[in-house]
Amino acid sequence: MKEDCLVAVVRAKNYEQGEKVVDAIIQGGINFIELTMTMDEGDPVAFIKMMADKYRNNDKIVIGAGTVLDPETARACILAGANYIVSRA
Repeated sequence: MKEDCLVAVVRAKNYEQGEKVVDAIIQGGINFIELTMTMDEGDPVAFIKMMADKYRNNDKIVIGAGTVLDPETARACILAGANYIVSRA
Protein backbone atom coordinates (compact mmCIF):
# COMPACT_ATOMS: atom_id res chain seq x y z
CA MET A 1 0.00 0.00 0.00
CA LYS A 2 2.93 2.34 0.66
CA GLU A 3 4.12 1.83 -2.92
CA ASP A 4 0.75 2.20 -4.64
CA CYS A 5 -0.56 5.07 -2.47
CA LEU A 6 -4.03 4.55 -3.90
CA VAL A 7 -7.11 2.63 -2.82
CA ALA A 8 -10.18 2.38 -5.05
CA VAL A 9 -13.42 2.42 -3.08
CA VAL A 10 -16.24 0.53 -4.79
CA ARG A 11 -19.85 1.06 -3.81
CA ALA A 12 -21.73 -1.26 -6.16
CA LYS A 13 -25.43 -1.52 -6.87
CA ASN A 14 -25.24 -5.29 -7.37
CA TYR A 15 -22.79 -8.14 -8.03
CA GLU A 16 -22.72 -7.70 -11.81
CA GLN A 17 -22.02 -3.98 -11.70
CA GLY A 18 -19.51 -4.41 -8.89
CA GLU A 19 -17.55 -7.11 -10.70
CA LYS A 20 -17.33 -4.99 -13.86
CA VAL A 21 -16.09 -2.01 -11.84
CA VAL A 22 -13.53 -4.07 -9.90
CA ASP A 23 -12.24 -5.69 -13.11
CA ALA A 24 -11.87 -2.27 -14.78
CA ILE A 25 -10.06 -0.82 -11.77
CA ILE A 26 -7.61 -3.70 -11.74
CA GLN A 27 -7.08 -3.44 -15.50
CA GLY A 28 -6.34 0.23 -14.91
CA GLY A 29 -3.49 -0.70 -12.58
CA ILE A 30 -5.01 -0.14 -9.13
CA ASN A 31 -4.34 -3.07 -6.82
CA PHE A 32 -6.01 -2.07 -3.54
CA ILE A 33 -9.80 -2.36 -3.69
CA GLU A 34 -12.14 -1.48 -0.84
CA LEU A 35 -15.64 -2.93 -1.20
CA THR A 36 -18.19 -1.11 0.91
CA MET A 37 -20.93 -2.67 2.98
CA THR A 38 -23.47 -0.47 1.20
CA MET A 39 -24.87 -2.53 -1.68
CA ASP A 40 -28.41 -1.93 -3.01
CA GLU A 41 -29.02 -5.47 -4.27
CA GLY A 42 -27.25 -8.46 -2.78
CA ASP A 43 -25.04 -9.27 0.18
CA PRO A 44 -21.83 -7.22 0.34
CA VAL A 45 -20.05 -9.93 2.35
CA ALA A 46 -20.88 -12.46 -0.38
CA PHE A 47 -19.53 -9.97 -2.94
CA ILE A 48 -16.28 -9.68 -1.00
CA LYS A 49 -15.99 -13.46 -1.03
CA MET A 50 -16.69 -13.53 -4.76
CA MET A 51 -13.96 -10.98 -5.51
CA ALA A 52 -11.48 -12.46 -3.01
CA ASP A 53 -11.96 -15.90 -4.60
CA LYS A 54 -11.69 -14.50 -8.13
CA TYR A 55 -8.37 -12.77 -7.42
CA ARG A 56 -7.00 -15.31 -4.92
CA ASN A 57 -4.11 -16.30 -7.21
CA ASN A 58 -3.05 -12.72 -7.95
CA ASP A 59 -0.78 -11.67 -5.09
CA LYS A 60 -0.84 -8.03 -6.19
CA ILE A 61 -4.58 -7.60 -5.67
CA VAL A 62 -5.69 -6.70 -2.14
CA ILE A 63 -9.42 -6.81 -1.40
CA GLY A 64 -10.71 -5.04 1.69
CA ALA A 65 -14.02 -4.11 3.29
CA GLY A 66 -15.23 -0.61 4.06
CA THR A 67 -18.09 1.00 5.93
CA VAL A 68 -17.82 -1.78 8.50
CA LEU A 69 -19.84 -0.69 11.52
CA ASP A 70 -19.61 -3.58 13.97
CA PRO A 71 -17.35 -6.45 15.04
CA GLU A 72 -19.68 -9.12 13.65
CA THR A 73 -19.53 -7.64 10.16
CA ALA A 74 -15.76 -7.26 10.42
CA ARG A 75 -15.45 -10.95 11.30
CA ALA A 76 -17.74 -11.98 8.44
CA CYS A 77 -15.68 -9.89 5.99
CA ILE A 78 -12.40 -11.39 7.21
CA LEU A 79 -13.83 -14.90 6.91
CA ALA A 80 -15.01 -14.01 3.37
CA GLY A 81 -11.45 -13.09 2.40
CA ALA A 82 -11.05 -9.38 3.12
CA ASN A 83 -7.42 -8.48 3.73
CA TYR A 84 -8.24 -5.28 5.62
CA ILE A 85 -11.19 -3.55 7.27
CA VAL A 86 -12.08 0.15 7.20
CA SER A 87 -14.27 1.32 10.05
CA ARG A 88 -14.89 4.32 12.19
CA ALA A 89 -14.17 4.65 15.87
